Amino acid sequence: MRPIMSQPAASPSSEMDVMVARQPIYNNRMGVFGYELLFRSPGAPISIETEKEATQATAQVLTNATLTFDLSELVCNRKAVFNVTREFLETIADLPLPANQIILDLPDDITVDNDLITALKALKRLGFSQSVGGFENLRNLQPVLQFADIYRIDVHQLKDGQLDKLIKYLRNFRQLSLLALKIETMEEYRLYCDKGFDYLQGYFLSSPREYVSRDLPANKLAILTLLATIHNANTEVDGIEKIISQDVALSYKMLKLINSPFFSVGQKVNSVRQAIIRLGRDEIRRWVSLLALSNMSDEPIAMIEIALLRARLCELLAVRANLPNESYFTSGMFSALDILMKSPIGHILAKLPLSDEVKSAILEHQGMQGEALSCALAVEKAEWKNFKFHGLSHREIVDTFRDAVQWTNQVTNSFQVQ
Repeated sequence: MRPIMSQPAASPSSEMDVMVARQPIYNNRMGVFGYELLFRSPGAPISIETEKEATQATAQVLTNATLTFDLSELVCNRKAVFNVTREFLETIADLPLPANQIILDLPDDITVDNDLITALKALKRLGFSQSVGGFENLRNLQPVLQFADIYRIDVHQLKDGQLDKLIKYLRNFRQLSLLALKIETMEEYRLYCDKGFDYLQGYFLSSPREYVSRDLPANKLAILTLLATIHNANTEVDGIEKIISQDVALSYKMLKLINSPFFSVGQKVNSVRQAIIRLGRDEIRRWVSLLALSNMSDEPIAMIEIALLRARLCELLAVRANLPNESYFTSGMFSALDILMKSPIGHILAKLPLSDEVKSAILEHQGMQGEALSCALAVEKAEWKNFKFHGLSHREIVDTFRDAVQWTNQVTNSFQVQ
């Protein structure tokens, strides 16, 4: 797992000045188990020389993060994984952290002795879960394996025979779950699920992929036709109403969403036409697109969350920068169509009546919308140097990310896709 990078203790005035990103950890049913939280203070050194400095940095950045963010909100009430040093274990109990939501990620080369075991058991009693790893350190870890919660494995460092032998051995510790690291493709995800891993970590869902097939199955073709119709500026209200009403499930979900507390519309909306009039064409396009994509029952909900968060972050970046933001949401959402449709993005976009500005933003990251999308993708993958958009500060970008996460949580809860 990646190290937390920060700087030694800062003044209270800098407590909001923390860059944050997260890497998803999936279970073997494609649900999101938790997130490894990655923090960095702007201008921080790439490496920290002493363990004491690393401990100070970790404590400072976690304290700042808990003051800046609602942790449950940031990880959507899932598990939060923090990299920790041995020295840091002595201070973590004093930090304002929800122990039962946190997994402490111990270094691969940690030295195991009686003092460490005592400290880990005390933290375990407080509710902190613990993750260990390091194939070369396996013998040293024996006492910890008796009560640790997760054993993580960089699957690319072992040959198949070694990995199978290790998995078989670790299964002797019945409380121990296995986590595969650096999963880069869906094929790898399926392979290591079959090998018996409980959790898998990586950006494999959102990473660009090469799709050969241009033929869409009937359900996805129908969704693409719907998107093409509602995003066509020449489609009249009657046409929008007709194509939505043809899909009974979609109509039902749309009305249920619009009448949910998320919208607070007051008087109940009883028909598709009422919904269009109440929200307006632009808002209807947005919500129908989201609901249509979430209707793809053969795709994991995690993919829908990626598209939602990317779309909202692009839009909010434009709002934060005081730019016209009409199409930023569309650019962000439709940038994920290739992973949702499993078809080349250029082929999909060619079928949609989108502006050249939106298409060039998605395909080439051109223009301001393309810059926003590049920033959203950088936040998605913790590419610190690319946390930039139209002169916004790191703090502004991270605040925008936090707001986008909060909105995504509210939306997914509203149409009950979690």
